[in-house]
Formats: sequence, C-alpha cells, structure tokens
Amino acid sequence: MQSSDIIISPNSSRGVMALKAFLNYAETGKLSSNVILNQRGFDSEFEIAVSQLLSDCGYTVVPQVGVAGYFIDLAVVSKNNPNEYVLGIECDGATYHSSKSARDRDRLKQEVLEKLGWNIHRIWSVDWFKK
Repeated sequence: MQSSDIIISPNSSRGVMALKAFLNYAETGKLSSNVILNQRGFDSEFEIAVSQLLSDCGYTVVPQVGVAGYFIDLAVVSKNNPNEYVLGIECDGATYHSSKSARDRDRLKQEVLEKLGWNIHRIWSVDWFKK
C-alpha cells in the first residue's frame, strides 16, 4: 500500500489522513509541507502566560501548530523568516494531565519532531509558577 492509494476527502477521518501522511513520510522521508494552523487556540491559561511572556520579549508565537496528529502547543516564529518556526514549546497543560500515557506519547512525539528538524523545549507549569 502506498500513500497515493489513499484518497482523502473533506469527510475523511483524522486517522485516514494520519495514515496517508505516515505512508508518505515512510516513502519519502519528508513530512508533508501542509502544516496546519489549528483553530483551537490555547489549551490552558498556562500556555497563554508563556505565549504572553514571549510576545512581550518581541517573539511571534502561534498556538497549536502541526500536521497529521503532531501538534506543538506553541511555535515560535523566526524573526528572519516569518514562514519558519525556530522553536516548538510543549507545556504540561490540561491535555497533558488528562491523558494516562502522556509521558510515553510526549517522549515519542518529541523524538519524531526533532528528527524532522524541530527544536523542542518543554516547560513544566510547576517550575514556571515557582519562579
């Protein structure tokens, strides 16, 4: 089976789209360039606080950037190229705490994204609010 064998329609499930993207990645070694700016916005007040601090320091931050099920909580835009992200930030917000297997999934997600060229940084809310 090849990625070209899977036909995507507007009604296709997220799983079908992820399978097609995975097969394409397995065939080419490249992640689809169709990065999605998710319309969900921030997942927590913590993400908003981190984003606000970075914005105050002059950075442009976009929440929930990703493709094929791999979403970064916050993506920092390059000052030199507005079409490029220089850093992905993962926060331990509501989604993280509600999942039973978050640690394994986050570790694997981070490894995959780093192999695709992302710089990933994790910010723990306990550490953030202690400082």
